[in-house]
Amino acid sequence: MIEHTYLSNILNDKVTAVEHLTKGQIGEIYRVETTTNTYLLKTSDPSERLPTEARMLEDMYKNNIAVPRVIDHSDVHILMTYIEEEAVSMAQRDIDAADILARLHSITNESRMYGYWYDTTIGPFPQKNEQTQYNWTLFLSQMRIMPMARICYDKGVLPKAMLARLERLCHDLYKRIDMSLITPSLIHGDLWSGNILFNGQGATLIDPALYFADREMELAFILMFDTFGETFFEHYTRTHPLSEDFHTVKLPLYQIYPYLVHTAIYGSSYLSGLEACLEHLNA
Repeated sequence: MIEHTYLSNILNDKVTAVEHLTKGQIGEIYRVETTTNTYLLKTSDPSERLPTEARMLEDMYKNNIAVPRVIDHSDVHILMTYIEEEAVSMAQRDIDAADILARLHSITNESRMYGYWYDTTIGPFPQKNEQTQYNWTLFLSQMRIMPMARICYDKGVLPKAMLARLERLCHDLYKRIDMSLITPSLIHGDLWSGNILFNGQGATLIDPALYFADREMELAFILMFDTFGETFFEHYTRTHPLSEDFHTVKLPLYQIYPYLVHTAIYGSSYLSGLEACLEHLNA
C-alpha cells in the first residue's frame, strides 16, 4: 500500500481517507479522499502493467477521448482522477457509448499499421504488437488468436484438438475477409460493461487494451456480452456503417480472441462460446 504521506505530497493536498474498493485482476484498488478531491489508486506487484496502462490512458486523453487523468504512476501503482458514476437511462448509455466509440474508432494512423507503437496489456496478459504490420488477418492470427490460444493450451484449459482447429483457421484467415475494405481504427480492446462509466457528462473509458484493428473487433466483443442494445448500433452506424459480412463472418471470427482471453482467465466454461464460433465458421 502506498503511504499517505507520499500521496499527500504528490497531490499537494492532505489525504483524509483511503478506502479499499475491490481486488482487480492484477492488484488491489482504492479510493483516495483528500480535503478537496477524490482519486482512484490501483496497485500491483512490480511489473510494466500499470505503467503501460498509464501510457494508454495518456494516449487516449491526447486524442480527446474521455478517460481518467493520470496523476502519478510507477511499476507498483497508478493514481488517477476518480470518475463518479450517476444513474443514466439505458437509452442514454447506448447513445453516449456510441458517441465515444465512434470518435475512438475514427482515430487511425498514417502508416495504416495494425497493432500499436508499443506492447499493451489485456487483463493480466501482455498484448504483443508490431509497428510494421500492415496485414490485418496476419496480425489477428499471429499476434492475437494464436498467442492467446497457446496460453490457454499451456494452462490446460484448451483441448489440443481445438488448438489444431484454430491453427488451421488462422492459416487461411486471409481468405475469409476482404482486407481492402478495412482501415486501421484505434479500439479500446476490452470493452465490457465494467470498463465504461456513465454520468451526466457522458461516457468515460477505463482499463484500455489499445491497438489499431478492424473497428468491428470492438463490436463483436460488445455483442458477445450484449453490453449495449439496438440504440447503440443505430447511433454508432450513422458514423461507421456495418460491413456486409459482419454478422455472417466477422462476428464469430472476431469473438474468438475475447473468448480465448476469458478462457485463459476464468477457465473452460467459455469453451462452449468458442466452439460455437468455430462451428459457425465451419472451422
